[in-house]
This record gives sequence, structure tokens and C-alpha cells, in this order.
Amino acid sequence: MALALLLLTALALAGFLVTSAGGFALASQLAAHAPAARALVTHHILLATPTVLLSLFAQTMVIFYFIGTGKLVKDDVAAYPENDRAAILQALRRFKSKTSPPATLALLSAIAVFVIGGAVHTRALPNWTHLAASIAAVAAHAWGFAAEWRVFAENNRLMEDPRAYARGRSKEQEAKSKK
Repeated sequence: MALALLLLTALALAGFLVTSAGGFALASQLAAHAPAARALVTHHILLATPTVLLSLFAQTMVIFYFIGTGKLVKDDVAAYPENDRAAILQALRRFKSKTSPPATLALLSAIAVFVIGGAVHTRALPNWTHLAASIAAVAAHAWGFAAEWRVFAENNRLMEDPRAYARGRSKEQEAKSKK
């Protein structure tokens, strides 16, 4: 599941890059008042719509994945000794705090770039606002992908063997406190 979510995030990021490249081509054609501009607008919208939907699905699923796995692990470790359980619960909170902000920002940026694109198309906003929103969406998705990549790997180690994970975290914290 984690691999599938990472793949979806990567596909959404690639979709934003391809759609942005199409947008640049569209802008240059519109500037030249070429008749091909209408076809480019259609192509740009046909790329943008599934890209935004894919992004919304992927980032929503990332958020729910960590909520669900957190609940599963919490139930699994309820009978563990307090020190082990505390280390695991702290890790679960850290996972959510590292993935929820970029996933939420990626969600919001995808919506914003889509809505702003419509406003630019109807000439309610200048072209640069859509470009800025597109760049922000790409950056948010890249941040989300990087954060999710690291945390998914650690979450998988925790889910494989929570007790070993807790012992390993305790040893790491002891080593840090000795320094």
C-alpha cells in the first residue's frame, strides 16, 4: 500500500510537470495568436483534470493511511510495557506530523492551481497567477513525495515488529542523551 501511495504521488508530480510544460507551450501559442491555441487549451485541460484528481486521491489516501496504520499499531501495542508503548506512540505522532502538512499543502495547491487556471482562462486573473500556483503545486508535491518516502519506510519497520522498533528507538535516545 505504501508503495502504491508513493507511486500515485510521483504520478501526480509528473502530471503537474507535464501539464505545466503544456501550459508553457499554450502561453507561447496564445502570445503568437496561433490557431492551434484552442487545441492546446483542450489538451492542457485534459491533462490537468486527471492530474488534480490523482493528486487529491493520493494525498487524501496518505493522510488516511497514517491515521489507519496508527490506529492499528495503537491497538496492537496496548499491552506493551509503558516505555515501549510510549516510544511507539511518539513515533506515530512524528509520522503524522511529518506527512500531514505536506500532504495537506499538496491537496490545497492542486485545488488552487486548478481554480486559478479557470480564472485565468476566463481572464479574471492574470496569467502569472496560474504559473505561480503551478510552481507552488509542483514544490508542494515534491516536498510531499520526499517526506512520504522517508516516513513510509520507517512506518513499515514499525509495523513489521513494533517491539523491536521500540527497543531500537530507546537505544537511539539513550545514545543521544549520553552525548
